[in-house]
Amino acid sequence: MMLSLSIALCTRNRVDDLTRCINSIAIGGAPEACETELWIIDDGELPKHVLERYERQLGRAGITYRYHRKEQPGLWLSRVKTAELAQGDIILFLDDDVELPSNYLNELMRTYEAYPQAAGVGGIAQGMSNSFMGTIRCLLSFQQSLSKGRLSLSGQSGSMYNWHKAKKTFRTQFFHGCNMSFRREAIRSLEPVPWLQSYSVGEDLLLSRIAMKSGPLYINPALTLLHHESPSSRDNMEQVTYMRVMNHIHLLRDEGAGPIGYAALYWTTLYQILREKPKKNHTAIQGYRRALKAIFSSPKEPVGGGQLPERNSKKTVG
Repeated sequence: MMLSLSIALCTRNRVDDLTRCINSIAIGGAPEACETELWIIDDGELPKHVLERYERQLGRAGITYRYHRKEQPGLWLSRVKTAELAQGDIILFLDDDVELPSNYLNELMRTYEAYPQAAGVGGIAQGMSNSFMGTIRCLLSFQQSLSKGRLSLSGQSGSMYNWHKAKKTFRTQFFHGCNMSFRREAIRSLEPVPWLQSYSVGEDLLLSRIAMKSGPLYINPALTLLHHESPSSRDNMEQVTYMRVMNHIHLLRDEGAGPIGYAALYWTTLYQILREKPKKNHTAIQGYRRALKAIFSSPKEPVGGGQLPERNSKKTVG
């Protein structure tokens, strides 16, 4: 029996991006013989006439339109709400500023058929790559691993910048948040996380970690889409750089990382400061400096509020 599919677009006040994304989904249409729904999980105010247009457009493409307006904003909470509402066997999370090739959804479902043990399947963002020297800098600053499917010593996901070199599907520890899918059963127990209330860096790593407890994760390089990378964070730069580090501290603590992990994150953060100094980006540097002080603080008290939930209880690179 064919698996069913739920597509989730978590969005906030980006009508042009969302419309372009939905247009690309509608052009490809629902996978053959696959019951498909699309959820818009909205943290903003989408005009009624726009939503009605989406419903008509998706209906013609064989995709059932669903809509939910959240009261409490935040990307992680949108993931939680999707896991609660979605009915498909597979949940595909897409950023609202991506465009899909016409064969994407069919290829996704074929991948799950080929890998029935998979808890999740992810893809690649077109154009995401690193130069040779960029790769060397990322390796030396512990922003990426030598293995394309593994996180770095400091818990960074920079290895995805070499995913474009892959010729076939491979195992991975993590996904890129703009282009990731999971079996609904692998993420059905998601709960709010106190430290993912504002800047959401690392939420895709956390979601991948939770799903991986149910089975392996795979990247299929054929699942390549266009990511326009529209501005997402509305926080000031000092807060953004601070949270980039703080969220990785939480991830390391959840993993029970030893001193090497924290030392690597300290070195990664020092590198980020050195990289910003020639630009005289003082607000970014201040955020990194604030975070440096917290890296080796006592794990008995959660930094920034809250610890990660137990499984059964309810990126900057270069």
